[in-house]
Amino acid sequence: MTFRNGKLIVNQDGFYYLYANICFRHHEASGNLSVKYLQLMVYVTKTSIKIPSSHTLMKGGSTKYWSGKAEFHFYSINVGGFFKLRSGEQISIEVSNPSLLDPDQDATYFGAFKVRDID
Repeated sequence: MTFRNGKLIVNQDGFYYLYANICFRHHEASGNLSVKYLQLMVYVTKTSIKIPSSHTLMKGGSTKYWSGKAEFHFYSINVGGFFKLRSGEQISIEVSNPSLLDPDQDATYFGAFKVRDID
């Protein structure tokens, strides 16, 4: 696997475990939220270059009520699963409300590792 332009590029056919952990965070000092009910979601998508198409492999999230009465708001999403991937395919993630992402590398990340070859 290689990482380019925010996407994982599959270099070898095989079965891979994909994972993502996304943290959303808001502190009242950074300003009021425009809405109190937030749909906080992550989508893990596979894109094929050979046949231009995209397919959502995993999604996770929830609708949260972040009231103005709390000073801090936090929500974490973790998804993972096994997938058959082919060389040249790209894995990317998309999130709702990206302005609320916690940018720390120990809070928001995604990756993959090969489990076995395709028989």
